[in-house]
Amino acid sequence: MRRSTLSLTGPIFAASLILASPALAQDHQPEAEMVDRLNDPAFQDDMVSMMSGFMMAMMDLPIGQFAHAMGKAMPEDMRRDDDFSAISPDATLGDLARRDDPDFDRDAEAEMRRGTAMMGIIASEFGALLPQLQAIGNRMKRRMDASE
Repeated sequence: MRRSTLSLTGPIFAASLILASPALAQDHQPEAEMVDRLNDPAFQDDMVSMMSGFMMAMMDLPIGQFAHAMGKAMPEDMRRDDDFSAISPDATLGDLARRDDPDFDRDAEAEMRRGTAMMGIIASEFGALLPQLQAIGNRMKRRMDASE
């Protein structure tokens, strides 16, 4: 099964939030609250609903005319049997996704659910590592200050 960019978005976003936290954690420790929220099934369901709505809006994006123009612009020596000419001028991004995967809608929602669960797991793991990351940062700062 082909991995979609969507399946990587949530975990990368969660990791970036956790990694950005040390700078914010000096006065306030939001990590525990964030980890709890990312592991909360109700919060995860809300995130899936939000991402589903966004994805469905993206699936309505008309792409056929763009593909048709790309097909006309493509040099003959670069054309293949499965080039842009096979795409209807009225096609949407969703039409293309469903053409390649008839179960696209169901699979996409399952990927989003797995992604939100993974965000909670990653947040928990990075949260557990945060004291070590902060200690490393403090040691690096002390060494840099000492070398000046």
